[in-house]
Amino acid sequence: MKLQVKLAIYNALSKGIIIAAFGVLMPLIVKQVVYDHIDKRLIARTDRVLMIISKGGINEIIMEQDCSFESYNILKEEFISIEPLSNGTPAPETVIGNEQRDVGGERLTHRVIKQSFVYDNQLYQLNIGEGLSTIYQLNKIIMQFSLTLMIIFIIVSVFIDIGFARLMLKPFNKIVKQKLQLSGNPASYNFDSVKTSTWEFSYLGKSINELMKKTKDAFLIEKEFIANVAHELLTPISILQNRMENMIIGNEVPVEFENKIIESQKTLSRLSKIIRALLLISKIENDQYLKQEEVNLPALVDEVISELEEVMEEKNIHAVLNLEKVPPFGPGNKSLLFTMIFNLVNNAIRYNNIGGHIFIRGTYANNQYILEVEDTGIGIETSQLDNIFDRFKRFGSNDGQGYGLGLPIVKTIADFHRVAIFVSSKRMKGTTFTLKFQITPAA
Repeated sequence: MKLQVKLAIYNALSKGIIIAAFGVLMPLIVKQVVYDHIDKRLIARTDRVLMIISKGGINEIIMEQDCSFESYNILKEEFISIEPLSNGTPAPETVIGNEQRDVGGERLTHRVIKQSFVYDNQLYQLNIGEGLSTIYQLNKIIMQFSLTLMIIFIIVSVFIDIGFARLMLKPFNKIVKQKLQLSGNPASYNFDSVKTSTWEFSYLGKSINELMKKTKDAFLIEKEFIANVAHELLTPISILQNRMENMIIGNEVPVEFENKIIESQKTLSRLSKIIRALLLISKIENDQYLKQEEVNLPALVDEVISELEEVMEEKNIHAVLNLEKVPPFGPGNKSLLFTMIFNLVNNAIRYNNIGGHIFIRGTYANNQYILEVEDTGIGIETSQLDNIFDRFKRFGSNDGQGYGLGLPIVKTIADFHRVAIFVSSKRMKGTTFTLKFQITPAA
């Protein structure tokens, strides 16, 4: 999950929790405030009733012979009652609380104050109540409103926070794209600073620049070293090869040493191939090759198959081609692309079984030409697939033919032409290399 989505969800949830807590606490707060307000009114009304009784007598309020009185207003929300208490009953303290009463067949909850008083040597209890149905209705409305508000607020907050997070992380995404994704070659790294008002992103950009500067320096030193060493080694190797050839031709050595000299020549020849491969990689990485040609890929594959036809006949390997027509690929370097496809097909032959098959398929769709080279050979271990393009890694037989630079050359040429390359393999079932060429249609 992206960071901006996580931030948005976190902000929305935190705000939702706050609103939910507010929705839960608000009815309690409202309830307590209303209770305090009602209690003050009940106390004031009690004082007023007792004052009326003290001045005008209890008959001012009650008219019945049993000296009891009870009256409700028209909505049954308020009532007042006076009840005589038996003599000898201790006078109860003033009490305020909730009480359910049956009024006209309806059970209602009231906030009731109970106050005892003495009149004409008779103990009475004054009850004054006020209905609470309004409070309960108000609490229900507040809960519903809070829940609706929370849902709406969370939905709106998610979209706002995603937009804000996207805006806030824009410099970070630009740093990743400009300095990491587009810097496949350290030599072409972009050291321009990304404008941002966020200190952390600015510090990240500077740190990556410093790291890439060191990487670029090391990369250039390595390429220069490989190129120089390769050039320096080719001369003595050529001299040694010439001397050994002259020794054999001139009969300057005994016959028993000729085989050893011939084996030494083979070793020097393999060493020369390694050095030339390193030089090729170095030149490609240093952009010493031009890309100015339009290349017909199916025709290029046919050329590779023609060149390797004798090698396939030696192992009785059959090539099956299914290549769709495609517009020319370019601009590119035909010689390098030939080498790339040649190495893939050559590997498919080398590590194939006798009597095996090579399937070469080319499909064109959506301005992309997908070229697959599949063999029925020994395959590659899954654990080794991540390293097959590393230099001096060998995955195959011990026949002395492969020295780990064929696939690195393929990868270097593919990167040089911005061709994506993928590999899949199953042990003892075969390997498939897939190349994806981006074709630019003619205007």
